[in-house]
Amino acid sequence: MEKDSKERVMKYLYKNGALKINFKEPFLLSSGVLSPLYIDASVLISDFDARARICGSMLFWINQHHPKSDAVVGIANGGTVWASPIANSKIVPLLYVLTSPKDHGLYNQIAGELPFDGAKVVVLDDVITTGKSALSVVNALRAGKNGKRAEVLSVYSVFDWDIPSVNKMFEENNIEKYSLVTVKTLLDYGVENQLLDEEVADKLLEFYNTLN
Repeated sequence: MEKDSKERVMKYLYKNGALKINFKEPFLLSSGVLSPLYIDASVLISDFDARARICGSMLFWINQHHPKSDAVVGIANGGTVWASPIANSKIVPLLYVLTSPKDHGLYNQIAGELPFDGAKVVVLDDVITTGKSALSVVNALRAGKNGKRAEVLSVYSVFDWDIPSVNKMFEENNIEKYSLVTVKTLLDYGVENQLLDEEVADKLLEFYNTLN
């Protein structure tokens, strides 16, 4: 089931044009790196079949690995669309967290309330690149709000660049990280299914290998 879900999500990414490839005018990633590849996972939210498959896969994984999670957290903005239906399915509180506190009003970083101090939560995002956004959210949840702190069980994303140095950073911060799709699996799938030219895939993998 898990393998089938991953393959279907990769199919939806190609079908909806989520892979943006440009070697002449590379894309600026959040890390400041210029990349010939950009993954726009937001295109999936308007595809009902893709949305249902991704939410179903996330829910299955959470119920299998963290069935007693007390709340679901979305990283704003990319993770909120996935977090909301999953929180509804599990009948638990929904929260979303900004990557930095607001600069107005109550200056909150966390929207919503943890059910109690020490609540176990899963964090959802669309794409992980450098991991800085996710780490900022995890630290905010651990610091808590209104005297209630969270125990973060896992960060789950639709797509992960899967950069070794970023993976190490998560390990050092004692954060479990899981994703449906990574760069290598997405490019391999594209080549195997004649959706991506092998030469282009090789050039993208060559770039990817420079990121660590």
